[in-house]
Amino acid sequence: MAAVDEIAPDIFRITVMTEPDQDFTTSFFVIRDEAPTLVETGFRLSFDETRQALSRVVDPSTLRYLVVPHFEGDECGALNRYLDQAPHAVPVASPIGVAVNLGDFALRDPLPVDASSELDLGTHRLRFLITPYVHTWESMLPYDPTTGTIFCSDVFIGPEEGRAMTDADQTEAMIETYKTVGIFPSRAHLDSALDKIEAVHPRTLACHHGSVKTAKIGTYLQALREHDVTGVTEWNPMLEPPSR
Repeated sequence: MAAVDEIAPDIFRITVMTEPDQDFTTSFFVIRDEAPTLVETGFRLSFDETRQALSRVVDPSTLRYLVVPHFEGDECGALNRYLDQAPHAVPVASPIGVAVNLGDFALRDPLPVDASSELDLGTHRLRFLITPYVHTWESMLPYDPTTGTIFCSDVFIGPEEGRAMTDADQTEAMIETYKTVGIFPSRAHLDSALDKIEAVHPRTLACHHGSVKTAKIGTYLQALREHDVTGVTEWNPMLEPPSR
């Protein structure tokens, strides 16, 4: 059963266990506001489970924005299922994401956003960091300056250890994971993304995989700068889609 946890005022984490044996979770986030918003949608195959969890926070039919940080099954596999449920919802992605993926994939015309864009949700706002090749070429990271929450997608991933939120230092596990899966192809692109993240002074790292980080953010940034986590490595299939 999907778990629901409030990780910042009116921002909720919806989580399913992706790999129980490896303590590896997949999460997406709902912002409860005048314009209810999903950041990521989770897998298509887990839609029924995650929609039920979402309905504990907002009526899915009232969703206004469905934000896609990059095009991948765990990020947007259920996008069209949610668009079916929410007649006024608009998909949101980076300009490249719209041009090469969502413009064709989504049931409804998507909205391209860049570093100058801002979505007014009511109390919250969403701005966007454009972070190509972190870890796909159309990647971007949304953030809410109202709460200092950055939705960091596949940056800062790690274990959950039964905690929706943590103030512990999990950098060792994070670095080991990246060395195993090899999802960052370029040092220059990763450093550029870290510069952009650091510049907005986040207070909460809303991770797509693993516990949400609420402390030691500088430590996580420094660890990714100091360790070699870029380049191609032998792929270890940690992520498996939910069973049918």
